[in-house]
Amino acid sequence: MKEYIVTIVGGASSYTPGIVRSLMNRRERLPLKKLVLQDVDSEKLELMVNYLSILFQDEEYDAQVHWTTDREESFRGADFIFTQIRTGGLEMREMDEKISLEHGLVGQETCGPGGFAFAMRTIREMVEITRDAQRIAPEAWIINYSNPLPILAEAVRREVPHSRSLFICDMPIVQELAMAATLDYKHRDLTFEYFGLNHFGWYTSIKNSEGEELLPKLREILLSGEEMKMVDFGHLDQSWITTFNNIREGVKAFPEYIPLTYIQYYYFPERIVKKYNPDYTRANEVMDGRRKRIYEECKKVVSAGTTQGIEHTLDAHGDFIVDQAVAVAHNTGERFMVNVVNNGTFPNLDDDMVIETFGRIDAHGARASKKFEVPPFYRAFIYSQNTYEKLTVDACMEGSYNKALQALTLNPTIPSVDKAREILDALIEVNGDYFPVLK
Repeated sequence: MKEYIVTIVGGASSYTPGIVRSLMNRRERLPLKKLVLQDVDSEKLELMVNYLSILFQDEEYDAQVHWTTDREESFRGADFIFTQIRTGGLEMREMDEKISLEHGLVGQETCGPGGFAFAMRTIREMVEITRDAQRIAPEAWIINYSNPLPILAEAVRREVPHSRSLFICDMPIVQELAMAATLDYKHRDLTFEYFGLNHFGWYTSIKNSEGEELLPKLREILLSGEEMKMVDFGHLDQSWITTFNNIREGVKAFPEYIPLTYIQYYYFPERIVKKYNPDYTRANEVMDGRRKRIYEECKKVVSAGTTQGIEHTLDAHGDFIVDQAVAVAHNTGERFMVNVVNNGTFPNLDDDMVIETFGRIDAHGARASKKFEVPPFYRAFIYSQNTYEKLTVDACMEGSYNKALQALTLNPTIPSVDKAREILDALIEVNGDYFPVLK
C-alpha cells in the first residue's frame, strides 16, 4: 500500500495536533511515510516536532516527522500540502478586531474590515505557496484551511488557475453537527443542502434517511426560543455559544432558510457591534485559551518525555481536512461541502464565482453536485459580497487604493464611503509592511 508524505504549512499552529490526530486515526486509509512541518517560527516548530515525536513513539505510529522553515524544502516529494497560515499571527487579528470596533464596525476575523485586512496580508502569500507547490510538487494536492477562504480561493482561481487546490472550512460542518443534535439526530443520518459563498450562505433543506424534510421542525425549535445543542469541536467558548444562538435572529428575519452563523454579521452589524467588548475580542479568547493551553500541553509532554499521564488535547478539528485527502487518495467521490468555481451550478450567478455548496471529491478534485436557482434577494446579496471579494483581490494584486476603497464600500457591514475610507486608512497605518503598497 502506498505511504504518503504530508506537509503542513503553518505547522507550528495550535491546530496541528488535531490534524495529526486525524491522520493517526486514519492510518489504514492514509498511511503516512513522513510528516513535514513548515513555518516561519522555528522555536514553536521545534516544540511541535518534539511533542509529535514523543506522541508517535508512545502510540507506535510509524511515521517520520521533520520540520523546516524553508518552504521549498518542505514541498519536495509531498503528496498533500495542508495550508493553515495566519500572516501576522493572532496579534494582528487582535488589531483588526479592535480597530474595527473603535470605528463602530464589526470586529471579526473574516467578516467586514477584519476579513479585508486578513486577506490583504495573506493573498500574495497564498498565491506564492500555490505557485511553489505547482513547480516543486506538481502532483501534490493543496488542501487549504486558511482564512479568509473565499478571497484566497478567488486569488488562486485567478492567479494559478490550474492548480490542484481544495479550499475547505469547518464552520458548516460544525453548524450541521449542532443542527443535527438539536433535531435529535446523528449528523451522518441527515442530508443537508446549502447555497452561497463561504461564510455567506444558507441551508435550504435537512432530510433524514426516510426523506422527511426537517428544516421546518428546526425553524420551529429556533423560533420557540430553545437554544441549539452544541457539539464540542473547539466552538464552546461563550462567544461561539452566543453566535450559534444568533442563528435564531436570522431565521426570524427571513424564515425560508437557515442561515450560516456568519450571516449575523451582515444582517445585524450594528446590533453585533453594541454587544462586543472592544477591549477583549475573540482573538484574546483564543490567545488566552486554546493557543496557551495547547502549547503548555506540548511543553509538559516534551519535558516529561512521554504523553502518559499528561492531559493533551487532540481534538477532531483535523478530521475535515484529512477526510478530503482520503477522498482524493482513494477516488471515493464522497459528499462534502465544497468551494468550487460556479460554472452553471447556480445558473443565475456568474460562472466565475467561487461558490460554496455540496459536491463530490475524488482523485480529480471537487465538483458541485446539484444545480440551484438563487432567489432574487439572496442573489443580490451574494453579488454584493462576491464583488467585494473580487475587488479585494484586485486591490492587493494591483496595489490599488481605489479598488480597496471600493471593496470596503461594498462590504455589507460598512455603511458609507466615508466610513470605508476611515477604516481603510486606519488599517493601512497599523498593518505597515504586512499590506501591499496601495496607490
